[in-house]
Amino acid sequence: MPNKGLAKRLLSNWPAKVLSLAAALLLFFFYRLNRLEDRYISTPLTVSVNDEYALASQAPRSVRVTLRGESNALFTIQEDDVKASLDLSSYRAEGQYRAPVQVERKGTALGVDPLEIRTDPAEVAVAIEKRVTRVVPVTPSFKGFLEPGYELVAFDLKPSEVEVSGPASAVARVDDVQTDFIELAGRNSDFTVKARVVKKESLVSVSGPDSVEFRAVVQKSLAVKTFVGVAIAGEGLPPDLALAQGLPAGSFRVRSSTADISGFAPTPGLLYVDLSGLRKAGTYQAKVQARSPDGFTVERFDPQAVQVTVVAAPSPADGAKAQGSAR
Repeated sequence: MPNKGLAKRLLSNWPAKVLSLAAALLLFFFYRLNRLEDRYISTPLTVSVNDEYALASQAPRSVRVTLRGESNALFTIQEDDVKASLDLSSYRAEGQYRAPVQVERKGTALGVDPLEIRTDPAEVAVAIEKRVTRVVPVTPSFKGFLEPGYELVAFDLKPSEVEVSGPASAVARVDDVQTDFIELAGRNSDFTVKARVVKKESLVSVSGPDSVEFRAVVQKSLAVKTFVGVAIAGEGLPPDLALAQGLPAGSFRVRSSTADISGFAPTPGLLYVDLSGLRKAGTYQAKVQARSPDGFTVERFDPQAVQVTVVAAPSPADGAKAQGSAR
C-alpha cells in the first residue's frame, strides 16, 4: 500500500522533523526581523478638549514617532500621513490627568505592513480647567522715536477691545492684549498701519481678527513752561479809589509750537483783575484773567479769583495838608 508507506516515512523519526521545521520557522522569523529598520520622525501633537474646559498646562507641541518596518516600504511614508493626538474630550472635571498619545495612519502609511509605531512620550500629563471668556482692551506697543520736534498727540485702535478665552486661572492674569511693535522712527505726520495682536498667555486664545488698525495723530511738539510768583495787576480802578493792599501772586503755564520758550519771561499785566466796575470802597471778589503773549498760549493759571479791598483814595488837598503838617 503506497499510502501506508508514505505515512510511515513521514512519521518515522518525527521528533527530529518537528525540530527542523521549528528551526526553519525561527530562521525565517529572524530573517524577516533583520530586514526591519527604524525611521524617526517628529509630528505635531493635536490636543482636543470639550467646549466646557481648556488646557491649564502646556502640552508638548510635537512628539517623536518611531516607525519600524521594511526599509523599501518604510521610507515611502510621508510624514504628514502619521498624525499624533491627545483626546481629552471625555474628561468632565477639573484636574490633572495622564492621557495616552494616539496615532492615526493615513495615506501612504495605510498600505505598509508590517509597520510598528511608537511615540515618545507615550503618555502626556496635562491639567484642565473650566473655560471662561473676558473682554480686555488692546494696548499698542511702540518702537523707535518720531522725528525731533514731533510728538504723538492721539491715537485710535479698531477694534479697541477683544475677547479672550481659556482656562480661568490664565484668563484672570490677562489685563490687556498688546500689539506687535509699531514703528515710529522717521515719522512726522499722521499715519495708519495694521498691527498684529500678540498674546502674553500662550494658553489663552483671542477671538476675532489677528490684527487691529492703528491710527495716529502726529503734531509738532509743544514747548510747555510753568511760571510761579507772577504779580497780578489791578486795572481800571477809578481814581477816587485805591487798593488797601497789594494783590497776591499767581502762577500760569504757557505752551508754544513755534516760539522758543527757554528765554521767555512773564511781563507785568499777564495776570490781571478788571476793577473798572467798582464805585465805592469795600471788599470784593474779583475774577483773575490772563493775556497770552505773542506766539504763546496760556494753558492754565491760578488763582481763578482773588479778594480785593479798596478804600477811598486821598484827595490832593489831603495830600497838601499832610505835607504842611510834616513841616
